[in-house]
Amino acid sequence: MTPWLLPVLFALGGVVGWLAARRRGQGSGAVASPGLPVDPHHVLDLLRRAHGAAFACLVRGDGEPPLTAGGLTGAGDLSERVTATARVALGDRRQHVIRDPHTIVAVGDGDHGVALAWIGTAVAPDATDAALADQRALLAGVRAGSARRWVPKPAATGIQAASVPEALESVAFVLCEAARAASECATAIVLRDPGTLAATIVAVSHDADRRLIRSPVAPDSVAGRACMGDVPIVGTSGKELFGQLRADRRRRDEQGVAFPLHDGRQGVGALVVFGRPDQLGGAVQQRLVSLAEENGPRLAIAAAIRAAETRAQTDELTGSWNRRALDRIMQLDQSAECALLLVDLDHFKKLNDSLGHAAGDAALRHVARVFRSTLREQDLAARVGGEEFALWLPSTSVERAREVAERVRQAVGGAKLYWAGAELSITCSVGVAAKPATVGQTANLYSAADAALYRAKESGRNRVEVALPSR
Repeated sequence: MTPWLLPVLFALGGVVGWLAARRRGQGSGAVASPGLPVDPHHVLDLLRRAHGAAFACLVRGDGEPPLTAGGLTGAGDLSERVTATARVALGDRRQHVIRDPHTIVAVGDGDHGVALAWIGTAVAPDATDAALADQRALLAGVRAGSARRWVPKPAATGIQAASVPEALESVAFVLCEAARAASECATAIVLRDPGTLAATIVAVSHDADRRLIRSPVAPDSVAGRACMGDVPIVGTSGKELFGQLRADRRRRDEQGVAFPLHDGRQGVGALVVFGRPDQLGGAVQQRLVSLAEENGPRLAIAAAIRAAETRAQTDELTGSWNRRALDRIMQLDQSAECALLLVDLDHFKKLNDSLGHAAGDAALRHVARVFRSTLREQDLAARVGGEEFALWLPSTSVERAREVAERVRQAVGGAKLYWAGAELSITCSVGVAAKPATVGQTANLYSAADAALYRAKESGRNRVEVALPSR
């Protein structure tokens, strides 16, 4: 924290709080603040300059225009992305760090969101951490200086934003509920991945089958074609709407209409309204078209932010999470029980030296696929070194973690991989650590699992070892 910046940030809180009271007709005089009789734009600009950022913005949850400072030239629509990121942070109350192709850091608290942006990606991690700390102080100042500590109005659905874990799903769910209110029918949102263009159901309204979420959507289905089209398309069954659904899906004969979602000329997804098309009157259909037109760009921005963050936390070779993502998940964990497995491929250097790096890369991708097919949905597999992976098991006891480790070891050894016409033999060693059985703090799991992994390799490899309890 820049020493002189803290009182300035709280001064901004006083000014913004006064403005909030004036807008609500609840105050006519300035609120006493601990600082500096300056306007909010000036204080926001001080925050920007303190961190050498090119642009800063502060947004509010009540739809007021954003407060901005600085300027961007030659950076395309970066200012719009910065403001959109601040709004996403406001909604999901998370911090966001994006480095593609410019650096944006944002944080929100449900009432306000603040973001800073730098041209390019040459911003050190400690610099972004310092900026986030000052941005949180700014939000604290806004809360402390507010003339009235109002509670955000609940959404029309009665569901608080914090109950939706991810920003993209939050934006999609809000659209689902708005469309449900307009049509009195269950709804779903289909989005295309900006990179792969594969379509997936990302949200459903509260009265729809939640098991549909994350289901893939066939390109030749009604929803798949609507993602790339310009006019609503009618489907007469679940299979026709989305493609082949799993056998346990309900409402297999459900009819519906898929309304295209666009960002400019680019198709980004579809709003699907379940029910008989003849039940949707002309005024209702026009309202649904308007909702799709208004929210297509918002969903595209949220999807782009998600894709950029995913790329920053994904190992490019295997598609697994990377060490950064693992650290973030572990830092957020507050559960009483959790476990970490460290997995090292046996004799990997020998494989690389004898068959070449292409064979080694194929082996790494192969093992990553084995992990994805072996682990539970809530578990996380991350590549944390050359041939080393970490498997994060939330809400898992040490006994259960040992069983998972043994299952993973056997799955890796039993999966067949062919290279240049020959079958490659791949085995792995696994170190297991768990809280609270072997360590008392989540932060100590990695070193404990690493020590157990070392014993597994020293004891002959292709085996599982559990960390010794810490004293």
